Amino acid sequence: MKIFNKVTLLLLFCAVGTFMNAQEITSFPGMWGHEFYQDKDKLTWKEIDKIMSESQVAQMEWQKSKKQMLGGLIAGTANFGSAIWFLVNENDDKPVTGPVIAFAATGVIGSIFYHSALKNKKEAILNYNESVSKGTSFNLVPTSNENGVGLALKF
Repeated sequence: MKIFNKVTLLLLFCAVGTFMNAQEITSFPGMWGHEFYQDKDKLTWKEIDKIMSESQVAQMEWQKSKKQMLGGLIAGTANFGSAIWFLVNENDDKPVTGPVIAFAATGVIGSIFYHSALKNKKEAILNYNESVSKGTSFNLVPTSNENGVGLALKF
Protein backbone atom coordinates (compact mmCIF):
# COMPACT_ATOMS: atom_id res chain seq x y z
CA MET A 1 0.00 0.00 0.00
CA LYS A 2 2.88 2.40 0.73
CA ILE A 3 4.31 1.84 -2.75
CA PHE A 4 0.93 2.64 -4.33
CA ASN A 5 0.74 5.91 -2.37
CA LYS A 6 4.29 6.86 -3.37
CA VAL A 7 3.64 6.10 -7.05
CA THR A 8 0.39 8.09 -6.95
CA LEU A 9 2.15 11.02 -5.31
CA LEU A 10 4.95 10.82 -7.87
CA LEU A 11 2.46 10.87 -10.76
CA LEU A 12 0.63 13.81 -9.21
CA PHE A 13 3.85 15.84 -8.92
CA CYS A 14 4.80 14.98 -12.49
CA ALA A 15 1.41 16.06 -13.79
CA VAL A 16 1.51 19.35 -11.87
CA GLY A 17 5.08 20.05 -13.01
CA THR A 18 4.21 19.32 -16.61
CA PHE A 19 1.22 21.65 -16.75
CA MET A 20 2.80 24.60 -14.94
CA ASN A 21 3.02 27.27 -17.63
CA ALA A 22 2.43 30.98 -17.63
CA GLN A 23 -0.65 32.17 -19.43
CA GLU A 24 -0.48 33.80 -22.82
CA ILE A 25 -1.92 37.23 -23.57
CA THR A 26 -4.47 37.83 -26.31
CA SER A 27 -5.57 41.16 -27.74
CA PHE A 28 -8.91 42.10 -29.28
CA PRO A 29 -10.00 45.42 -30.75
CA GLY A 30 -12.48 47.18 -28.50
CA MET A 31 -14.50 50.36 -28.66
CA TRP A 32 -11.78 52.52 -27.05
CA GLY A 33 -8.73 50.66 -28.33
CA HIS A 34 -7.35 47.19 -27.85
CA GLU A 35 -8.44 45.07 -24.91
CA PHE A 36 -6.05 42.52 -23.44
CA TYR A 37 -6.97 39.18 -21.90
CA GLN A 38 -5.20 36.39 -20.09
CA ASP A 39 -7.49 33.39 -20.57
CA LYS A 40 -10.92 34.90 -19.87
CA ASP A 41 -9.69 37.59 -17.49
CA LYS A 42 -9.59 41.13 -18.87
CA LEU A 43 -6.35 42.96 -18.02
CA THR A 44 -6.05 46.62 -17.09
CA TRP A 45 -3.31 48.83 -18.54
CA LYS A 46 -1.48 48.72 -15.22
CA GLU A 47 -1.54 44.92 -15.22
CA ILE A 48 -0.38 44.66 -18.82
CA ASP A 49 2.51 47.07 -18.10
CA LYS A 50 3.55 44.89 -15.16
CA ILE A 51 3.29 41.70 -17.23
CA MET A 52 5.32 43.16 -20.09
CA SER A 53 8.12 44.03 -17.67
CA GLU A 54 8.67 40.28 -17.10
CA SER A 55 10.29 39.90 -20.52
CA GLN A 56 13.02 42.35 -21.46
CA VAL A 57 12.39 42.14 -25.22
CA ALA A 58 8.62 42.53 -24.77
CA GLN A 59 9.15 45.48 -22.42
CA MET A 60 11.36 47.24 -24.98
CA GLU A 61 8.71 46.83 -27.72
CA TRP A 62 5.93 47.87 -25.32
CA GLN A 63 7.74 51.07 -24.29
CA LYS A 64 8.44 51.90 -27.94
CA SER A 65 4.73 51.42 -28.66
CA LYS A 66 3.75 53.77 -25.84
CA LYS A 67 6.08 56.48 -27.17
CA GLN A 68 4.73 56.09 -30.69
CA MET A 69 1.16 56.26 -29.39
CA LEU A 70 2.04 59.54 -27.67
CA GLY A 71 3.45 60.84 -30.97
CA GLY A 72 0.23 59.78 -32.69
CA LEU A 73 -1.82 61.58 -30.04
CA ILE A 74 0.19 64.78 -30.55
CA ALA A 75 -0.23 64.52 -34.34
CA GLY A 76 -3.95 63.85 -33.87
CA THR A 77 -4.29 66.96 -31.72
CA ALA A 78 -2.49 68.99 -34.39
CA ASN A 79 -4.82 67.44 -36.97
CA PHE A 80 -7.85 68.54 -34.95
CA GLY A 81 -6.40 72.06 -34.70
CA SER A 82 -5.77 72.24 -38.44
CA ALA A 83 -9.36 71.12 -39.08
CA ILE A 84 -10.62 74.00 -36.93
CA TRP A 85 -8.23 76.34 -38.76
CA PHE A 86 -9.70 75.11 -42.07
CA LEU A 87 -13.29 75.69 -40.91
CA VAL A 88 -12.53 79.19 -39.62
CA ASN A 89 -10.76 80.18 -42.86
CA GLU A 90 -13.59 78.75 -44.95
CA ASN A 91 -16.24 80.72 -43.01
CA ASP A 92 -14.22 83.95 -43.32
CA ASP A 93 -13.60 83.42 -47.06
CA LYS A 94 -9.83 83.27 -46.54
CA PRO A 95 -7.45 80.98 -48.46
CA VAL A 96 -7.71 77.38 -47.28
CA THR A 97 -4.62 75.92 -48.97
CA GLY A 98 -2.47 76.11 -45.81
CA PRO A 99 -5.05 74.46 -43.53
CA VAL A 100 -5.72 71.71 -46.08
CA ILE A 101 -2.01 70.90 -46.38
CA ALA A 102 -1.62 70.97 -42.58
CA PHE A 103 -4.69 68.77 -42.14
CA ALA A 104 -3.44 66.20 -44.66
CA ALA A 105 0.13 66.20 -43.31
CA THR A 106 -0.85 65.80 -39.66
CA GLY A 107 -3.33 63.09 -40.62
CA VAL A 108 -0.69 61.09 -42.47
CA ILE A 109 1.88 61.55 -39.69
CA GLY A 110 -0.66 60.54 -37.03
CA SER A 111 -1.63 57.45 -39.03
CA ILE A 112 2.01 56.41 -39.38
CA PHE A 113 2.60 56.77 -35.62
CA TYR A 114 -0.61 54.89 -34.79
CA HIS A 115 0.17 52.05 -37.20
CA SER A 116 3.72 51.72 -35.83
CA ALA A 117 2.41 51.70 -32.26
CA LEU A 118 -0.03 48.88 -33.03
CA LYS A 119 2.71 46.92 -34.79
CA ASN A 120 5.00 47.25 -31.76
CA LYS A 121 2.19 46.24 -29.38
CA LYS A 122 1.63 43.08 -31.41
CA GLU A 123 5.38 42.38 -31.40
CA ALA A 124 5.54 42.88 -27.64
CA ILE A 125 2.66 40.47 -27.07
CA LEU A 126 4.15 37.90 -29.44
CA ASN A 127 7.56 38.19 -27.73
CA TYR A 128 5.96 37.79 -24.31
CA ASN A 129 3.91 34.78 -25.44
CA GLU A 130 7.03 33.23 -26.96
CA SER A 131 8.92 33.69 -23.71
CA VAL A 132 6.20 32.02 -21.63
CA SER A 133 5.67 29.19 -24.09
CA LYS A 134 9.21 28.02 -23.42
CA GLY A 135 7.97 27.09 -19.96
CA THR A 136 9.47 27.55 -16.59
CA SER A 137 13.17 27.57 -15.87
CA PHE A 138 12.87 24.30 -13.95
CA ASN A 139 11.12 20.97 -14.41
CA LEU A 140 10.23 18.17 -12.05
CA VAL A 141 11.80 15.00 -13.41
CA PRO A 142 11.13 11.56 -12.00
CA THR A 143 14.33 9.81 -11.02
CA SER A 144 15.40 6.56 -9.46
CA ASN A 145 18.73 5.50 -8.07
CA GLU A 146 20.10 3.32 -5.28
CA ASN A 147 18.29 5.49 -2.74
CA GLY A 148 14.85 4.88 -4.27
CA VAL A 149 12.33 6.60 -6.51
CA GLY A 150 11.67 10.32 -6.35
CA LEU A 151 11.51 13.67 -8.09
CA ALA A 152 14.44 15.85 -9.01
CA LEU A 153 14.43 19.51 -10.00
CA LYS A 154 16.05 19.98 -13.37
CA PHE A 155 17.21 23.53 -14.11
